[in-house]
Parts: sequence; structure tokens; C-alpha cells
Amino acid sequence: MNEKKFLLKVKKIIYSVLQNEKLLQREWHLGTVESVIDSKTLSVYVNGSTTPQTIPCNPDITFAVGDKVFVHFVNGDSRNKFVPYKRGI
Repeated sequence: MNEKKFLLKVKKIIYSVLQNEKLLQREWHLGTVESVIDSKTLSVYVNGSTTPQTIPCNPDITFAVGDKVFVHFVNGDSRNKFVPYKRGI
């Protein structure tokens, strides 16, 4: 098994545990920055998806491609998202 396949399997295990513990429900979700559109907008993979979403972000933080972030679903609404800050890995 190569490194890429191994990391993909680990990622799936982590997301499975987070979902089973119901940590990816309600308002807080995990994301990875796919691209920085401008200082107020990011393209983010949310909860391990393969399709990035355009989401507004905190303009006081400098984001970069590959940054791990928290995605806040305002009032639990998946259509109303915001990236307030980066998260530790």
C-alpha cells in the first residue's frame, strides 16, 4: 500500500469515528482549504467531500491552500456557512 492510499484509509477512519460520535452534526464541521478566492472568501472541502464549496471567511486571518479549518453552519443550516478560523491538526 502506498502512502496516498494509506492516508486516505486513515482519513476515512477518522471521519467515520467523528460521524459515529455525532461530532459532525449541528453547527461545527471540518474543512480543508482548496483555494483562496480573496481575503473574505475560500473554496473549501467540507467534511471530506470531493467537491469544494465557496464559503465566506474571517478576513482577519490569512488562509492558505491546504489549511485545516472549522466551518460553522450558522444555526445548523448547511446553506449558511462561515469559516471563522484555522484548526490545529
